[in-house]
Amino acid sequence: MRILVGLLFFLLWISSFSMAESFYEERDFREIFLREFKRLLPNLKGEITLEKFRYEPDHLKIPKGQPYKISWIGTPRVGSNSAVLIFDQGKGLSPVIRLWGYVEVKMSVPILKRDLPPKSLIGEEDLAFEKRELSKLPHDVLLNKENIVGKETRSGLKAGSILRASFLSEPIIIKRNQVIEILAKGKNLLVKAKGVALENGRLNELIKVKNIGSNKVIQGKVTGEGLVEVPF
Repeated sequence: MRILVGLLFFLLWISSFSMAESFYEERDFREIFLREFKRLLPNLKGEITLEKFRYEPDHLKIPKGQPYKISWIGTPRVGSNSAVLIFDQGKGLSPVIRLWGYVEVKMSVPILKRDLPPKSLIGEEDLAFEKRELSKLPHDVLLNKENIVGKETRSGLKAGSILRASFLSEPIIIKRNQVIEILAKGKNLLVKAKGVALENGRLNELIKVKNIGSNKVIQGKVTGEGLVEVPF
């Protein structure tokens, strides 16, 4: 008899445990929050973690497997985010859970290996990589070496510095008094002429040039080394 009573209590305990497990809990909401965040930002590389999280209300009992849709408040980004989970229980019942989370991303970021003076061209050999927390970096940080190598420093930078877009500029690829080629483009038409640059020029900058043949001074856009394009 005692064995039967003990077995009954055990089965009741298992049953209550299973029922508790059949509802969404905090860990489930955390998983949904992080999974949906990663789905919306598939190109975000590195170690993505949910540092802080809370939800409300915390008393609703929503069965697991209940279909839901998630609506983000604002654009998901590294740092603080919030979203709303809406569950469809049929019969016009749609419980709502509000989620808040702080997402951190640790990734390898290019930094300088050595001090560089102003007007230095950055080479691949000048770069190293260190893991940094993305939420603590400035908005214009450069994360890919392809956006850094070949650029010129605007001012002096110390070893260990992260690279920001505001720190760098395109190098001068046309120098004042340099003989250049002027390209005049029109519909189904391309005219070339020799010219002289009257100003230094960086890629995509507008500079003044003089047509050697006509001595006419015009303004054009630097499109490559020794190339300036002018309107036809």
